[in-house]
Amino acid sequence: MTMGTDAASSSVAELQPGVFSVLVEGRSYQVNVAPHAEGFEVWVGLDRYFISLADPRDRASNSRKGGAAGPVELRAQMPGKIIKLLAAAGSAVTAGQGLIVVEAMKMQNEVKAPKDGIVARIHVAEGATVAAGDPLLVVE
Repeated sequence: MTMGTDAASSSVAELQPGVFSVLVEGRSYQVNVAPHAEGFEVWVGLDRYFISLADPRDRASNSRKGGAAGPVELRAQMPGKIIKLLAAAGSAVTAGQGLIVVEAMKMQNEVKAPKDGIVARIHVAEGATVAAGDPLLVVE
């Protein structure tokens, strides 16, 4: 089953934990979801699927683990507010470790370390607002 991205032609409602009613272009489907070893097991009618969910930011940082040479400056991806600093200047960090929480568009996003290293400089403070492209911190 392929769902289009047109929000007007589809909807999802949770009937009970793990059971959803999915309406796609006027057709209704009952979808059952259960946790599985590496993700979720999903049933649509008699068809069974195994899916896993991953944050693409985690995958990107893990693929570069230890691969970036020299200092890496992290910048704000979009305008927002610095909610929390998770690392201090001078602290050792590992690739994929959360460094800063930025709230943008009513969502909190965790900026993660692109490589193993040391937080060399922090350009922002908690509560500060940032524009897209503003420097946040440097990992060496």
